Amino acid sequence: MVSLEISFEDINKETDPYQLFLDSIKSPDTLRRYRNFLNDFLKLIPSKIYEEVLKKSPQNREPKLLATYFLELAKTSPDTVSRIIVQYIKNQIELVKTEQMSPNTLPNHVKPIKAFLDSNGVALHWKSFYKLYPRTRPAADDRAYTREELQKMLEISTDITDKIIVQMFSAGGFRLESWNYFIWKDVVFFKNQDGSFKGAALLVYRGDPESYWTFLTPECCRSLEIYREMWRSQTGRYPKPDEPLLKSVKYPIVTRLNALGVKKRIEKIVKAIGLRPPLPAGKRRHEVALDHGFRKYFATMMRRAKVNFLDKEDMMGHKVGLEQHYERYQEDDFERFPEYQKAISFLTISDSERQKYELELKDKKINEIESTIRDENKKLIEDLEILKLKVERMAESSKKNNQ
Repeated sequence: MVSLEISFEDINKETDPYQLFLDSIKSPDTLRRYRNFLNDFLKLIPSKIYEEVLKKSPQNREPKLLATYFLELAKTSPDTVSRIIVQYIKNQIELVKTEQMSPNTLPNHVKPIKAFLDSNGVALHWKSFYKLYPRTRPAADDRAYTREELQKMLEISTDITDKIIVQMFSAGGFRLESWNYFIWKDVVFFKNQDGSFKGAALLVYRGDPESYWTFLTPECCRSLEIYREMWRSQTGRYPKPDEPLLKSVKYPIVTRLNALGVKKRIEKIVKAIGLRPPLPAGKRRHEVALDHGFRKYFATMMRRAKVNFLDKEDMMGHKVGLEQHYERYQEDDFERFPEYQKAISFLTISDSERQKYELELKDKKINEIESTIRDENKKLIEDLEILKLKVERMAESSKKNNQ
């Protein structure tokens, strides 16, 4: 049995400030960004400050050692650390003024510093720092990809992997880092009675508190089926449920094609269709964001299809306020799929695939109408038979009365 007693040695055991900071951040993507920003900040602090205040200086510029010195400085002289942070913010503001940084980005550079100090029990008056921030700008004016641009991407994509990336991105509306999570059992295919694809459900961020379900189009499902057969031809077997959805071709064993690899592929495709020309002087953003353009396309098509707003927000992994505390939606039942079906013809990229889908919808509607007419005719015939029997009985009754 494991002892739960807290020993004196455990209490006095020296802790690593940098590791405490890393352990306090649960999201892998947030951890990566925070660590990089904090490392950059720590390297900007000159050793002379440590020499003057602490009477010692770090022997090297490794982030782990710099973090230890910075924490000691914060505990010894909070005023000095406050002035350092103020100066750091002012330097960032200069980048904003020269349009080398967006004012919306500046807070993201300061958050890691606060996270580091908070995780190590150092409290500063952060509101005074926030007052230095410049005014934020409205949301970026970059646009979504158009269907014509997506069609061009598919036309030049000779690799089925690239086709799947474009189709899944636009049909599912998820973020770039989602590719670091997808495995085959995250995709749940829906089929019609004739065996054709109706669509699919896709679990985003499996195992993460922020996980949610979105959906895929029949067009995307057919590409995944082709990719699955190609997997079998290359490895001699079908992919296992826990294996990565997309695999890298660089390695002899099954290795995930991660978000960075996906981004490189998308960049290559977008450049090939002329959507990534060199930026003119003074401009720092392209007309369409490399990966977020797919997500904007998804949101635009869902709006055009008049999909329920809360359902759309949920399919994009957005918070929906108090609504999420009151709704009793069961994800495993995929109750939102009929709402997603409204947008399938909008989200389908290929004209032929979209026409095929719309034709299937028309045929289905015609069959439903014909079935309704048959049922109504059958009921009408039954009603006529009943009426006929009633008339005959009334005639017989009248005949007897006359006799």
